[in-house]
Amino acid sequence: MDAVIVDTNVIVIANDTDDDDRRDCRDLCQDRLQQIWDQRETVILDNGWRILGEYEDNTNPNSRKGIGDLFVKRLLQNLGNPNICTMMPITPSVRNGADFEEFPSDDALSGFDPDDRKFIAVAVAYENVHQQKAILLQAVDSQWYGFREALVENGLEIEFVCETYIRDLYERRNAS
Repeated sequence: MDAVIVDTNVIVIANDTDDDDRRDCRDLCQDRLQQIWDQRETVILDNGWRILGEYEDNTNPNSRKGIGDLFVKRLLQNLGNPNICTMMPITPSVRNGADFEEFPSDDALSGFDPDDRKFIAVAVAYENVHQQKAILLQAVDSQWYGFREALVENGLEIEFVCETYIRDLYERRNAS
């Protein structure tokens, strides 16, 4: 069974209802979340609820009915079902609260957003335990696009759901 780690922005963009500028990206995120269910990909989360907590902070799984809300609701309802999701332990670094022992110690990743390191740590932990890679899904965070080569060099697999959008955003932000 394939495994995925879904960045929160994929879920948030899937819920987007009023941003015509990102309509194509929204449709791609909605399709990708549906593919996770259809293809029975397992969603990988950390057992400290860092990722799931971030999902809950950015959705309304009990009141709204966007695709992202429904995705999070289904995860919450199936935490004990390893065919739906797998909880992985990650080890917070003693240095600070945002680093994890599983995060690659590569100078090329030293500027990577501390808030997003949990996703990388979960991917590394999952591969260490299961000898299988989990694909990291990313929608609109252009910083990830800037670190894509360093992430791949560290053995991570990333799927940019909205690749054209994120590449264009990255290029615009780095043109000046």
